Amino acid sequence: MSLRGGGLIVEFYAMNRETNSEEKTFLEWAVRLCPDSPRKRIKEWITTGRFCLDGVVLTKAGLRMPDPGERLTMGAPDKAPANWGHRKRIHPKLVLVHLDASLAIVDKEAGLLSVPTDGQDKISAIEVLANYLNDPRGEATRRSFFGKKDKVKPLPVHRLDQFTSGLLCIAMNDDARRHLIKQLRSHDFLREYIAYADGDAESPEGTWRNYMRLDESGFNQTVVEEGTQDAVEAVTHYKVETVFERHHVSKLRIRLETGLKHQIRIQAAEHNMALLGDRSYHDGTMKAMRKKGAKLPYQFKRQALHAAVIGIKHPDDERKVRFESRIPGDMQDLEARLAGK
Repeated sequence: MSLRGGGLIVEFYAMNRETNSEEKTFLEWAVRLCPDSPRKRIKEWITTGRFCLDGVVLTKAGLRMPDPGERLTMGAPDKAPANWGHRKRIHPKLVLVHLDASLAIVDKEAGLLSVPTDGQDKISAIEVLANYLNDPRGEATRRSFFGKKDKVKPLPVHRLDQFTSGLLCIAMNDDARRHLIKQLRSHDFLREYIAYADGDAESPEGTWRNYMRLDESGFNQTVVEEGTQDAVEAVTHYKVETVFERHHVSKLRIRLETGLKHQIRIQAAEHNMALLGDRSYHDGTMKAMRKKGAKLPYQFKRQALHAAVIGIKHPDDERKVRFESRIPGDMQDLEARLAGK
């Protein structure tokens, strides 16, 4: 019987009350385990998650129970919980999808930065996660997941553009980050996107291959000829999911093989399928932005791009894990308009 979670622990000991007369509070059993420490200090240790029962952190000092024997230990649990287990909104624009001792998966809305950026004073997804996990009230959570009360430092693995929505993978330690970046470089890190492109695809599915180069500022990327100095090949696979024939708009499922800055947005434009709402590469959107009072095409205010799937090998044991995110409300509304609903 699993004892993960206070409810199950209470239920387990309630069933054993009649069969064990030596029942005491959790605090009393902890005092017996640490006879040289003051009772008040031990109670503080309990509330901050320093004791484990059957490998699970327990923080209720007054819980009555029979003699736990060697099942009560002081220190980190043998292993962290396998999964956060539910979606939790930790910021108006960020949902925590998964958390364990090695990685976190978050689902960000458009407008939120992925990581801190020079010249930007806006908060980023990685900072939101750090603030949430390092809240003074979260010491027991940190002990439960990371085996210690010390503050944690989330580390970037990849990025999403500020106005691209969807899933982002964040490492929780240096070893996990190295493992995940290695997967990115070997193309074993699955990243799938949903995009709405202004144009008709050359074929129902295919691959875009282009050479791209960053300028000296490191911000602007351009498509260049193969063999150009400092050029890097960008490879993107696409499949047409829906064609909105009236508007000559295509809904694409896109899989990144490489992951260069603005890769999908630039390659889509290069192949005459600029993403709707893209303020840097969609001609209609850029024209509307320059003209005061002009309406944006299809009333869409940002690039129509959503990171829908992440698939990785877990850095702890190489098991394959996959996370999915539905397209957000603004893109659902866009599709309804395109479909004439």
